[in-house]
Amino acid sequence: MQIPRKEINPLWLLIGWLTVNLIQAAFSPLDADETYYWMYAGDLAWGYFDHPPAVAVLIALGKDWLPGSLGLRFGHVLASTAMMAAMWHLLAKPQGKMLWLAAALVFAQPFFNVYGFIATPDGPLLLFSVLYLLAYRRFLSAPSITNGALWGLTMAGLLYSKYHGVMLIFFTVLPYLFWLLRQPGAWVAALGGAALFAPHLWWQYSNDYPSFRYHLSGRDDAYELKFTLEYLLNQLVIFSPLLTYHYILTFIRDRPETERFAVACRWLVIGFLIFFLYTTTKGGTEAQWTALLSIPLVYLLFRAVTGRFIVWQSRVFNLSIITIGLLIVARLLLIAPREALPFSKPFDHEPWTKELAERAGDRPVMVQNSYRLASLYQFYTGKPSWTFTDVEYRLNQYDLWTADAAFHDQEVLVLGQKSWDNPQGIPFRTQTRDMLTANVDNFQVVKGIRLEPATALPEVFSRGKEVNVELSAIIPRSIRTDSGLPLRLFIIFHYPDGDILYWKLRPENFTELSSGERLFTYGAPFVVPTDLPAGAAEVEFGLGYTGMPPLRGESERFEIVVE
Repeated sequence: MQIPRKEINPLWLLIGWLTVNLIQAAFSPLDADETYYWMYAGDLAWGYFDHPPAVAVLIALGKDWLPGSLGLRFGHVLASTAMMAAMWHLLAKPQGKMLWLAAALVFAQPFFNVYGFIATPDGPLLLFSVLYLLAYRRFLSAPSITNGALWGLTMAGLLYSKYHGVMLIFFTVLPYLFWLLRQPGAWVAALGGAALFAPHLWWQYSNDYPSFRYHLSGRDDAYELKFTLEYLLNQLVIFSPLLTYHYILTFIRDRPETERFAVACRWLVIGFLIFFLYTTTKGGTEAQWTALLSIPLVYLLFRAVTGRFIVWQSRVFNLSIITIGLLIVARLLLIAPREALPFSKPFDHEPWTKELAERAGDRPVMVQNSYRLASLYQFYTGKPSWTFTDVEYRLNQYDLWTADAAFHDQEVLVLGQKSWDNPQGIPFRTQTRDMLTANVDNFQVVKGIRLEPATALPEVFSRGKEVNVELSAIIPRSIRTDSGLPLRLFIIFHYPDGDILYWKLRPENFTELSSGERLFTYGAPFVVPTDLPAGAAEVEFGLGYTGMPPLRGESERFEIVVE
């Protein structure tokens, strides 16, 4: 296929992109994370447990005046359209035949299609990545104070989108760091961007740095070779796999030693890929973590095919058109009626949420260990739902919010994991998971309790020996431990390899916990189990519902040694 030579106004391509994504946004089912971020948007703040606030702001643009998934995704569709307009500027405003080639190359990027309508932090990240690169290119060619201020503004936008923005900034400035340190405009950019980002840092400080704690230490699994192999295979396919050969060839044969911005883009690609290759030593990675590399890869390849390697043009165009065709098929499958598909429709959560709503009636739904299921249920049914987090799951934004206090002493339907030890539990199936439900009268919300040893814990826990553990507790509301779903008190051991073990403590006078401060005393000291593994560990304390593990985050962790 030959590249069309007919002139086309780039505005028509932009309108086409906007229209397609508005239709896709309206008729594609929602991913669970999207409804989680929709919950963010109902409580706008300078930060959230998992991410900065840009995703919530974009969702808030449409959620209250447009229906369903279109309202949730409307802001992200606008951001994607603005990103495409910025890409046109990044590629030097191509016209005629080169515009068709640029459009094919850009529209063939899988991540641009995915985040053209899906509402996640990667949407604003892609937008501000292009704006950042535009501002940085402008500054490299004219390092003025004004250009520095614009560059700093895009830095703040990056960081408000996703913390990955730090690495985009780092790897692009690294090759010119010493030159930039001598430019007053660069200092304006750095200090101005930091000042604009200060409200989010204050939010982190006020909430004890939950995002930084999670991202820096919450993903630290034992190494497995599959983490590295999966990462490497992902990089070969996620940037339009038919074009991978030409990306690699561009890096090998097109070396822009004299063009500062192109060199910076090369450093960005290589640095990003190496950094996330390193992170595979600490756990699995997700494909979208390198999504923003679609931008410099498109720029470098387009620069090559319009410069030294004109002979590639027809081949790159045809490969892009084939990729676009495959992406269109995938898009159509997402909006096809479930009855027309020979397989289970992806992300089709509406049927099970309606079934659960019928089982719950007027009762709120409390979900064990799944902020995704809780937010999906609330979005699709409009009925209240919440989640609680035990030690076998990770903390999330619901653990920072306090609105679940409204469910205290109320009748609720608990949606528990299938491991819940409850003979009265009734099996329930979400789209992909087997769970249990049970009606609970007088559900006790215990989040917010803070436990700490009244006296210092010993540094060594000797197996088979007694340890005198007394706990002081700050209790936010009156709690009955034998009401609804009865509560137990636990001591919890965390090991460096990720193993978590816990045992019940048996305090005296544990039936009625009045609000305020109190001391838990015991009829007998805690005897360290003989089968507790030896070695360094951390100890924490927590309450837990009967048949479930203890809740997470109700005390600090204390370093000890088991011997």
